[in-house]
Amino acid sequence: MRPSDALRTAAALVYPRRCPFCDRVLGWLPACPDCAGELARLRLAVPRLPTTEHLLKNLTGAAAVWRYDGCVRRAILRFKNGGRACYGQELGAEMARVIFGCNCVWRHGIITFSGVPPLARFDLAVPVPASGRGRGYNPPELLARPLARALGVPLETRALCKTRVTHSQKGLTATERLHNLAGAFRVKDAGRIEGRRVLLVDDVITTGATVSCCASALVKAGALEVFAVTAAQTQR
Repeated sequence: MRPSDALRTAAALVYPRRCPFCDRVLGWLPACPDCAGELARLRLAVPRLPTTEHLLKNLTGAAAVWRYDGCVRRAILRFKNGGRACYGQELGAEMARVIFGCNCVWRHGIITFSGVPPLARFDLAVPVPASGRGRGYNPPELLARPLARALGVPLETRALCKTRVTHSQKGLTATERLHNLAGAFRVKDAGRIEGRRVLLVDDVITTGATVSCCASALVKAGALEVFAVTAAQTQR
């Protein structure tokens, strides 16, 4: 075992894996048996999202794992609002498994991936920038880390940034959300984006305004294509 793996194994013993949906200690279990039934009910039959339900401007497509309801909604709200940041690894690993068919194996507190489909080819993963709420971590970035590892691509955590403070999106229509976010994102270094196929990562897709505006900035910087993935999607 490599020294880095030994450290992560020791950390897993002190801070064991927990289910992001009910907080049960998972240990070496691949998934939580208590939440399996509800998660199966909330899981989307097809991860690929139809363009009739969301704004997917400047995107080649988008995908999600679950409907934003029940234990999924509670887990993501905890994750985003001061909950355990380690939930991101569990949720991101499940995104890799369901959306891209990656095989996730937990051993001694360390997750490894295999079985990436040939069609899941991206040049880099880019998380949606932090909202600026001062939580000390960026939820989309924590989801993107295991995804990038699973797909074998670099993670560009600072590729996108927000150029200004925006109003809360809660309660806004799709058009109002687009107007609120127009011009709110930019690419710091176009050289890292130009000619690349970008996997854009967020936690929840509601109307699609956020991923559309982020994709607009990436396309302007020369991205060859942008595909968005999220843990959950709301139904309009």
